[in-house]
Amino acid sequence: MRQFSILFSTLFLLSAFNNNATAQEGYKITVHIDGYQNDTCILGYRLGKQTFVKDTLSKKNKKGDFVFEGDENLKGGIYLILTKPDNKYLEFLVPNDVDQKNMRISTRLDASNDLSKNLQIEGSPDNAQFLKYLKFLADVRASDNKLAEKIDKEESDTEKKNINLEREKLGKKVKEYQLKMISDYPDYLSSSLIAASLQPEVPQGLSRADGYYYYRNHYWDNFNWGDARLIRTPIFKSKLEYWTDKLSIQMPDSVIASIDYIMQAIQKAGNKDVFQYVAAEMLNKYAKTKVICMDAVYVFLGEKYYCSGQADWVDSAQLVKICENVKSLKPLRCGLYAPNIRLKKMDGTPINLFEVKAKFTALYFWDPDCGNCSKTTDKLVPVYNKWKDKGFEVFGVCSKSWKEIDKCKKKVEDKAMDFINTSDEAYPLAVAKKIYDIKVNPFLILLDEDKKIMFKRIDPNQLDDILKREFGEDQGSTQEKP
Repeated sequence: MRQFSILFSTLFLLSAFNNNATAQEGYKITVHIDGYQNDTCILGYRLGKQTFVKDTLSKKNKKGDFVFEGDENLKGGIYLILTKPDNKYLEFLVPNDVDQKNMRISTRLDASNDLSKNLQIEGSPDNAQFLKYLKFLADVRASDNKLAEKIDKEESDTEKKNINLEREKLGKKVKEYQLKMISDYPDYLSSSLIAASLQPEVPQGLSRADGYYYYRNHYWDNFNWGDARLIRTPIFKSKLEYWTDKLSIQMPDSVIASIDYIMQAIQKAGNKDVFQYVAAEMLNKYAKTKVICMDAVYVFLGEKYYCSGQADWVDSAQLVKICENVKSLKPLRCGLYAPNIRLKKMDGTPINLFEVKAKFTALYFWDPDCGNCSKTTDKLVPVYNKWKDKGFEVFGVCSKSWKEIDKCKKKVEDKAMDFINTSDEAYPLAVAKKIYDIKVNPFLILLDEDKKIMFKRIDPNQLDDILKREFGEDQGSTQEKP
């Protein structure tokens, strides 16, 4: 039986969303915790899996209550009451402006240490319905657990089948409850959370491939793109991650299409906060991705949604940096022709990258003073020796200028780097590194026979696997086993 719970995950970019608060009537949330002796109570809120502090109280009133008050309305989403010193907490909803005006939260700290166990919330119809829903789920889980235990002990296949039918009925009961709640309370945050967490039910009889496409095509069916409250709950990030990482083929064009689909859906819904959140979330995700060639997604997002003037929430200086990065990375995307560079071999002979005649060429930026470069070189040299007679070449670029060429020469000799190695005066060398946006060494890029970029930011082990596949041979591993 499916587990009925709301998934929580990571969101960030806190400051951008806090700056949108507008002064209105404010909020008042009274919290009473029987059995809690500490004088500190914290009001926090979710931004994905991260929790941020909104307010901290260090004193109870005469009734033993903590009263959180503010002159500005809280932004809708999932909030927390956090206790000290053990960080025990309970979660509740801030669904709208009205429900936060005079909300009262009461619970008891007992031996179970579960603040949600005795939770009661007054002054918020949305929270009342959500607590009722959670209790319903708890009762269903208890019934399902009993049936599961019964199956484990049952020996008759017929009886096991009947018990499974009972479990299926429980699942249908939950689905009916969820749909009724969504229908009866369409504006509630609790309903929006339930709707967003519903999973597509794949029709029976479909092939595995057809089932996948059905699930993918209906993945966002119940999601409200215009509900900005969802960006302050973890469920949105969870769905975004699953959509981009699991339901999208991990190739740049496929991921770009998936992201653009949701960006267009958000723009159609017309909520600027949701658009801002997803644009920022996706840009940050692919700015730091280590997946080969996925920087193309960053280029796409930056060019279409940032450098086009749509990201008016971004500081001008930061926007300039983003657009500069996009400009640098755009010509370096996988599948494009690599930029030609002209340097000198160690003996001073001029050479340019496009002169190299090979079926595959690895462009290798390294530095003789770099420890990681030495380790990479130790792994690269046997890969080169293994495949050089098959049409593989390495075009090495030593990151020392001509004034320090002796350091490059010594390392080449010590490491038996018998492939092409180059350097030059400071200016040509700096130009070459800038063209390839080299900020750190070592950096390895694989080019095909036409000097198109196949893979970049790879290591020698990955290079060996690629060449093995491309040459259609298995000559054994070049690396020592760990």
